[in-house]
Amino acid sequence: MNRRTAIILLMAWTRVWNMAADCFDCADSKMKAFFLFEPPGDRRKTGLANGFTLIELLVVIAIITILAGLLLPALGQAKSKAQQIACLNNYRQLQICWALYIDDSNDALPANATSSNGSRKGYVATTDTWINGNAWTDTNSQNIERGVLFPYNRSFKIYKCPGDRSTVLDLGKIPRSRSVSMNSYMNDQPNPASRSCWHTYSQITEPAPSKAFVFLDEHENSIENARFTVTQPGVWSWIDFPSARHNKGCVLSFADGHAERWRWLEPNTLEISERKGWIQGPSGVPGTDRDLLRIHAGVPKIPLR
Repeated sequence: MNRRTAIILLMAWTRVWNMAADCFDCADSKMKAFFLFEPPGDRRKTGLANGFTLIELLVVIAIITILAGLLLPALGQAKSKAQQIACLNNYRQLQICWALYIDDSNDALPANATSSNGSRKGYVATTDTWINGNAWTDTNSQNIERGVLFPYNRSFKIYKCPGDRSTVLDLGKIPRSRSVSMNSYMNDQPNPASRSCWHTYSQITEPAPSKAFVFLDEHENSIENARFTVTQPGVWSWIDFPSARHNKGCVLSFADGHAERWRWLEPNTLEISERKGWIQGPSGVPGTDRDLLRIHAGVPKIPLR
């Protein structure tokens, strides 16, 4: 507890106690009926010196209320910070898995492919991809374990943000297994002839690996398949949408191996994050969206050179 908080508590205690004393001094005999026990003077006469009056109890309750008002927000912030740190650690571990796979695969990026029939259930990560299945519909961790990155770290817990409380199909029963997605420009078209994405690590030059994001904590009302699809720079709209569960921000990892937490700046972004139902393709702020500008700085311009 810092000095300022201690002074505030002391002032509050003094004010409440003085008010109680004033009430006690002005009380006549009729007020004694409101006491749980006899007032202090009478207690000495009757041997009940250890009893409490109603005023004294109210003082204690007032102090507890003040303390709770000061401490509970701090405890909530500490919990949120702990979840953010755990999420950052998860992403660093996933990033290590990604790097090890590339080392074992002669510079090739893990596939990030998806099949679709147009519905949220229909967007499914294909086999031989870094992850399988659909995060919205999967009822267990089997599709995580089928992914090509799982052999490098056999903990399925690193695929989910500890702050994510979403459930399968939003039915409120089975907790989801995954909250992480991969930047769609990281080999979402595994055919090497495609110029719409990177296929090898050595291709990641513009932007540099320290700016090119790999994994991102996707919003619980947006996530389904393996990839996080991003519009091209200059297009002022989202396709998939990031989470805002870490104090109005989310965690990302980058191709050079580091991870960061980004706080969203636009009121429009935060408004979208509160929407219900499947979030797909919401508009940004034309020409000036700081959040989209930051995301766009982490993807290549296509077609690749």
